[in-house]
Amino acid sequence: MKHSSIAFLTWLLLQVGALAQTSPRDVLRQNFDREVQGIIEEVHGVMGLTIRGLSSGETLSVNGDMVFTQASAIKLPLLVELFRQVEEGRHALDEPIVLQESDITSGSGVLRHLRPGAVTMSLRDYATLTVLVSDNTATNMLIERVGMDRVNQTMARLGLTHTKLQRKMMDREAWLEDRENLSTPNEQARLLELIFKGEVLGRESTEELIQALSIPKSSRIRPLLPPDTRVAHKTGTVPGVVVDVGIVFLPDCPFIVSAMANWLTDPQEAEQAISRITLVAYQYFDRLAHSNSYGHKQ
Repeated sequence: MKHSSIAFLTWLLLQVGALAQTSPRDVLRQNFDREVQGIIEEVHGVMGLTIRGLSSGETLSVNGDMVFTQASAIKLPLLVELFRQVEEGRHALDEPIVLQESDITSGSGVLRHLRPGAVTMSLRDYATLTVLVSDNTATNMLIERVGMDRVNQTMARLGLTHTKLQRKMMDREAWLEDRENLSTPNEQARLLELIFKGEVLGRESTEELIQALSIPKSSRIRPLLPPDTRVAHKTGTVPGVVVDVGIVFLPDCPFIVSAMANWLTDPQEAEQAISRITLVAYQYFDRLAHSNSYGHKQ
């Protein structure tokens, strides 16, 4: 009886051990998580991150629901609302708009260097400058036309309740009042996913928005990727804060990177961390997309 009990216990332990064994694929994912976490821990500040594969839905999230100031990355929700209102007939992208003295805003961009009253561009051109050079004057002109409340209402309808446009660019009074433009890594990732899947805008608007976001520009997501990699993204930078949110169009396995950092002692440290994390994610999803279940890569 004693020997049979020992044999049974041995058999049971072997079964539990077999169930506990992980596959090479599981180890690959664990290594991915660990490598990304290690890079985040090197940043002197607070960092939030969401990475999501758009084919599989596989997600890695660190501080994904933490609310961060967005700096210029809030321009992504603003552009979504602009295109939504264009689809409703409230605006026309070819509508000519004269740059006025009252429009000029300091900070990033080119419009502040041009002569008010002498420049007329289409609404589409102002939107493009908002993405391409993160033009604060163009951004504030868009905010005037689409309305903060409407941006926030649309984000709330999409379930993005922490994504809020609460001030114009370069508003010092708003800074003193802690009235920041906000979102979370998870919510910006979700917004990008909705854009990619055509679930927030029509096909034509979706294509035009992604095309605008894909224009090569200063980036934290792009630097370590293969030179021909398409990235549709929007950065954000203010003192102590670094943000970059975008879609990496890896063949057969596109993925989202939504990275945010604040309380930084060295912004370049966070910028480099985002670039490194994106490369790690690219290599991970590339292996998944182009290997069989035994890791034999084509």
